[in-house]
Amino acid sequence: MKKVLVAVLVTTALLGGGYGYFYQPSQAAEQPAAARGGRQIPVTTGVVTSHPVTQSLSLIGKLEAQRSVEVATQVAAKVDRIVVGVNSQVKKGELLVQLDDAKAKAAYAEAVAYLNNEKRKYNEFQRLVKRGAITQTELDAQLASVSIADARLKAAKADLDDHAIRAPFDGTVGLIDFSVGHMLTVGSELFSLDDLSSMRLDIQVPEQYLSFLREGMTVRATSKAWPGQSFSGTVQAIDSRVQADSLNIRVRVGFENASHLLKPGMLMAAEIGFLPQESPVIPVQALEYSGTKRFVYRVDEAGQAHRTEVTLGARVNNEVVIESGLQIGDRIVVQGLVNMRDGIKVNDLTAASGERKGDDA
Repeated sequence: MKKVLVAVLVTTALLGGGYGYFYQPSQAAEQPAAARGGRQIPVTTGVVTSHPVTQSLSLIGKLEAQRSVEVATQVAAKVDRIVVGVNSQVKKGELLVQLDDAKAKAAYAEAVAYLNNEKRKYNEFQRLVKRGAITQTELDAQLASVSIADARLKAAKADLDDHAIRAPFDGTVGLIDFSVGHMLTVGSELFSLDDLSSMRLDIQVPEQYLSFLREGMTVRATSKAWPGQSFSGTVQAIDSRVQADSLNIRVRVGFENASHLLKPGMLMAAEIGFLPQESPVIPVQALEYSGTKRFVYRVDEAGQAHRTEVTLGARVNNEVVIESGLQIGDRIVVQGLVNMRDGIKVNDLTAASGERKGDDA
């Protein structure tokens, strides 16, 4: 009985050892296969296509009149007369404000008399030099005196004219904050004068759009002051340099303003529409999100997936424009992203899916 029991135990031990011998090699055979990436992830792929994308850029800026000035005095004097009122439409050269010019008129009259006297002396000297009573040098000195007197007269005339403040161009007068009798100093600002017939809007455009900008481009703008209305303008000028600190370039947009609805200082939202550009687009479902970054899996000819960071542009329905990271014609994973990782082999089911659809048809 003991011999039989020993034999059974030995047999069991051998069987157990045999199981361990045959089982372990099978595990060792499976691990290298997984390590080599032998397992392929089933996915559906698609080709990056092109789509004509019309991009637009929305920017904010403040309006200015094409011609605008703060009317100021060039002389110190009292206000004698205010000819215009608030919102008066004036023409170039029209009198706006008359300052007290009594002293200026007197100085002008004195300058006229002085010049006439110097001219009279010069005429007399001409007769004397012919008789030899004076020298040519004295005659030349008197001619210089005439020139000096003429210059003094012109200065007096300019000073007199400065007492009559006139419009430098056609425009609209702003608010008036002074009255008759007010003493003004040199440089005192009286009121604004704006040519409201045409306005300009300076906007800061990022340098990446520089190649799209052209003079004459149409720009649409809106203002909260006039809800529901849109104003059409054109690009008049593009600055000659990009600003070093912001990497923006200043673009000037002009607006015709016959209705005078637009006012200087008004905040405008401008939208620039660019010509359609052929851009690579992919389905939104092909994107993998990681924080603020976006990735797709590009599949090479060997069926290996490469995790590729992309920069997104505008969204078009269920597709998104790719600004960088992919080229038109690249093949990417569209479905099956759950188990994807960089460098993995994929089993592209796209062709098989197409064949099944053909069989069903």
